[in-house]
Amino acid sequence: MRWIFAVLVWCFAAQVQAGAWPREQGTVFIALSADASRAQLYAEYGARNDWTLGAEVSMPKDRRLPDISQFLHHPIWRGAGGAILSAGLAAELRETTAAAILPMLKGEAEIAVRGGLFWGKGFQTRFGDGWATLDAQVEGIVTTDWLDTGPALKLDAGVGIKPITALMLTAQAQYWRRGAVEELRLETGAAWAIGKVQLVAQPSIGVLGPSDARVKIGVWMSF
Repeated sequence: MRWIFAVLVWCFAAQVQAGAWPREQGTVFIALSADASRAQLYAEYGARNDWTLGAEVSMPKDRRLPDISQFLHHPIWRGAGGAILSAGLAAELRETTAAAILPMLKGEAEIAVRGGLFWGKGFQTRFGDGWATLDAQVEGIVTTDWLDTGPALKLDAGVGIKPITALMLTAQAQYWRRGAVEELRLETGAAWAIGKVQLVAQPSIGVLGPSDARVKIGVWMSF
């Protein structure tokens, strides 16, 4: 019954995730990816007036039910030097985060909402076009917070460069904290374009929290 209630709330919730730059009106971006911990489907759509809408479905390993989120974002500031700042909102339906500690809650749902700011700036280098991003998000659980951990903080910082038309290289630091639990993960990536499709490999390693090494393999499509 809790999942039925959660689905109804999720369907009416405000929708976040996309980065600083809005997607061009009428265009769609889809990413399919998987690593040893989860499989994901991510999609963005460029709506009118610089609004970007999207959704993500993620199936973590050893979980009964997927995480499902909706999001939207919009630019709120543009700098003379090409910098941009966007704001976003999101809602996520998922198995309660307390299930890892309280097995009796396995399969129980929770809904979380996030608000964030997303900054980006492009630049030129001798090796090709580059860009830098910084994302800051705060998340709160709006259903029962079984562990009473309070809001979570997520910070991502990344850089990228395109040395040739078909190749994109990226590096990112991903930090997450809820209560006394914190994680830091470092990720690099390479995307090779074949027409409108990009083949992506993203190795990563944990610095705080789980320290396992992973390699995410994915396909990105734009149309």
